[in-house]
Amino acid sequence: MPTPPAPLRVAVIGFDHWYAAIPFARRAAADPAVRLVALVDRDPARTAHVAELTGCARTSTDPASVLEDPEVDAVACFTSVDRSPALCVAAARAGKHIVSVKPLALTLADADRVVTEVERAQVVFVPSESRHTSPLARRLTGLVDSGRLGELRSGTFAMDSGLPLSWPGATDGPGWWADPERTAGGAWIDHAVYQIDRVQALFGSPVAHITGTVANIAHPGLPVEDYGHAVLTLESGAVVTVEDTWIAPPGTSSTRAHLVGSKGAVHHSTATGTFGLAEEGGEWSFSRLPEDTFDTLDVLLAAVNDGVPPRSGVRTARQTLATCLAFYADARG
Repeated sequence: MPTPPAPLRVAVIGFDHWYAAIPFARRAAADPAVRLVALVDRDPARTAHVAELTGCARTSTDPASVLEDPEVDAVACFTSVDRSPALCVAAARAGKHIVSVKPLALTLADADRVVTEVERAQVVFVPSESRHTSPLARRLTGLVDSGRLGELRSGTFAMDSGLPLSWPGATDGPGWWADPERTAGGAWIDHAVYQIDRVQALFGSPVAHITGTVANIAHPGLPVEDYGHAVLTLESGAVVTVEDTWIAPPGTSSTRAHLVGSKGAVHHSTATGTFGLAEEGGEWSFSRLPEDTFDTLDVLLAAVNDGVPPRSGVRTARQTLATCLAFYADARG
């Protein structure tokens, strides 16, 4: 019987994107295949909070404390987007595998620096906008790959929520999510990165053209948009819409998608908790919506321990950013 690999030694750098960082840290602390080595953030109160949740005793305000530590195999970087590229470059140069905040950079120039260093070091890079092994992702991929939907012709993806919080329970507004110096956009890019990554995986066709609009509907004083709607024309001829907003009532959110193929269609919604499938000549049938859980740690472990490359890597993340920036260039005129 083969000896199991030693636990992967992981450090988390930054809790700006706490929605992803805290679940990742808790999952890492609970997985026997992982050893959560350290928690790093410029705010000691935040690391103390997560340390209490995870039992991780080592905390720091200095990223170098883990980037220069040979006892750390991988880092999960969940800082604000403006700080992430330099940390990812340093991690790659130190030979550490990387889970990156989404999107991976503010500009394509910074993204290209990350791509260069990741590929030079040949480390694993997992973008946090990718979800390919969640139950929902597997269900969708299975239907597409089996041919049951036929040729995909169109897709509609949407997410509506209220403003994000700077920290769990915070009352000071969205924090860095609404700071144009720290993020490439507002409500639209906040969730569109997940959907565009999924479009690339399901449709398998590059974006030929993107257009759309942004607006401030519910929050006119916000320095970034609270509403965005994009129309993507793919090289295959398929047309996909991506609508993401922060205009929902506080504390509410919903995610939905609709795929139409030449042989079948799929519709799923968190509002109803259903997954619908209609195939040629048949009625719609509905079942319980599979979970669309974060899977970055699973993907990282599979890549490092079993040599299974991530379906989305650093170049996928770079392409997702390029698509998002092209949308903003069109929408903002």
